[in-house]
Amino acid sequence: MVLRVSIESSGESIDLDGLTDPACTEIKGIPHSEVLLKFSNAFMAYDPEALALARDQLAKEISPEAMVDTAAIASNFQRMVRIADSTGIPVESMGDDMDAMVEELNEQLGINKYVSAANSKKR
Repeated sequence: MVLRVSIESSGESIDLDGLTDPACTEIKGIPHSEVLLKFSNAFMAYDPEALALARDQLAKEISPEAMVDTAAIASNFQRMVRIADSTGIPVESMGDDMDAMVEELNEQLGINKYVSAANSKKR
């Protein structure tokens, strides 16, 4: 959601469908998407060897600081999801327009198909 809003506010158009395709290796329009996808895939797969390689590649291609920021963002999202799942935090309405945008994005990215989506109570 945050990514989509920031992309649209910049006037850019990016095809986010690649985020749901395991074979996707690049998303045109997102700088450094190749190495970011490698990192996120290794992070989510809990593959220590691939993660170490992706961290090294991020540090070389972008910067060591960007690698730390990327790891922090990924970790924070993982933490938030675990807290929300474990407590059963209901998703609150943000208004009809925003709710429709969220549902459209959930469908586009296949989020409603994840097992943990059952933990998000419908409004």
